Amino acid sequence: MTAAAAPEPVIPDFDGAWFRLEVEDPAAGAPYGQYHRDDDLVWAEFYAGGTLRSGRLVGHLRPDGSFDAAYCLLSATGELISGDCHSVPELDAQGNIRITDHFRRSDGTTGTSRIRQIPAPAREA
Repeated sequence: MTAAAAPEPVIPDFDGAWFRLEVEDPAAGAPYGQYHRDDDLVWAEFYAGGTLRSGRLVGHLRPDGSFDAAYCLLSATGELISGDCHSVPELDAQGNIRITDHFRRSDGTTGTSRIRQIPAPAREA
């Protein structure tokens, strides 16, 4: 008897998708950005919202659909923040993509954040 091969992971197609950071108080604003993918290369641009002024991310897609990346951010107050993250995309019940980021900043701070797929901003639609 032969063991069945493990099913291939379902990798959500986030190329060109827009995301917003999940925050406790959406009225306060939250950063948003657009993710891209070309084969195993992943990159994103982040835009102003909440305490963020701008940011970038670049990383490598793993066979299981997660990705490892490095990022740099510029806060609204001029603080530079950098680090790396392990990100896990998944589909929610409505078929939208949600990405959980497990991050480690250069200053040693660690944590988890989540971003959720949003419609393209009007300026990009």
